[in-house]
Amino acid sequence: LRGVLVFIGAVVLFTSVFVPDTVFAVVAGTLFGLGWGTLVVCLASLGTATVDFFLARWFLRERVRRWLAHKPRLAAIEQAVHREGFRFQFLLRLTPLNPVTVSYVLGASDARFGPFLTACLGLIPGLAVEVYFGYVAKHVAKLAGNVGHPNAGHSALIIAGLGACVALLIYLTRLAHRALASYSPPAVR
Repeated sequence: LRGVLVFIGAVVLFTSVFVPDTVFAVVAGTLFGLGWGTLVVCLASLGTATVDFFLARWFLRERVRRWLAHKPRLAAIEQAVHREGFRFQFLLRLTPLNPVTVSYVLGASDARFGPFLTACLGLIPGLAVEVYFGYVAKHVAKLAGNVGHPNAGHSALIIAGLGACVALLIYLTRLAHRALASYSPPAVR
């Protein structure tokens, strides 16, 4: 339990300063396996989102707003969230946009915390695939090192599962992009 808590703390700390969460998801897959690794990374991502939301809301709001003034596409996200709410936030989480950036943008906006946190569940498919990469990497390393008795059927199933996960993630990302494209940008005054 101590190792899991240290891992979650490291994820929250380092991803909040833009270290990619993919690194930690892959490591979680190798350390904790597929099921536990996904759970640990999801909890860490929810913790990170919460911390980043409130950092932006309470301490970094003006700095984020100044930054958004130079990033019109991200500023459009903030404006769309006001109009579209939860569904839009959920779709944002299904895209490959950096989740920390999205959390800071939404924290600096007037988005409510409850829908924000619930929308973070949209991170799960991407995180699960990243954890699966770590799980597969551990399996392949065992095969390469002749550790244990490899079962060809099991290995084929693991590799096929990875392919299916990647295909599903690509499909979900395209659906989210299409849905987000249907939201019209706000009129410029």
